[in-house]
Amino acid sequence: MHNLNGVNFLPFVGEKYYNSRYGVRVLVLGESHYGSEEDNYADFTQRVIRDYAYRPGFAFFSKLTNVLRGRTDWPSDEERHETWQHVAFYNFVQEFVAVEPRVAPTEAMWREAQAPFLNVVRELKPDVILVLGSRLWNNVDELPPTFPVEWCGIIHPSGGMSYESSIHSLSESLCKVGGLL
Repeated sequence: MHNLNGVNFLPFVGEKYYNSRYGVRVLVLGESHYGSEEDNYADFTQRVIRDYAYRPGFAFFSKLTNVLRGRTDWPSDEERHETWQHVAFYNFVQEFVAVEPRVAPTEAMWREAQAPFLNVVRELKPDVILVLGSRLWNNVDELPPTFPVEWCGIIHPSGGMSYESSIHSLSESLCKVGGLL
């Protein structure tokens, strides 16, 4: 990663992101991290993916893995790991919002996150950005369209997400840019 000014939590980039099974590059965009200052290190996002997305027991990542797979059956650990190798994941807000989840970012946090996010997009050049949740969607939908990208918003996996509509939305967005789910 070369020009990621302002990025505190480096994005996770799967080994097959640039040659994904979708035929296009997919960036999964989460809202924020929660933690304490002793957890504030550059590879925090990468460790979260490695520690929580690759194994069962974490509803957010299990649901998101299924959306990315386009299937709702229970994935094996190997399927989980393989799924995440085809995407990148980045959390928009670049500082801990709170120690505990379910706290909204402040207006200042949203503003300060814009420039680092645009740097990540310039670096990773995604074709599709999968936005997780309406609060995040409402804060990224006014960003300047300085790059060609297909935006896809779904309900947050922890907030009542439906597999059917989420898989359909992602599939539709992939199709628009020449990819397949």
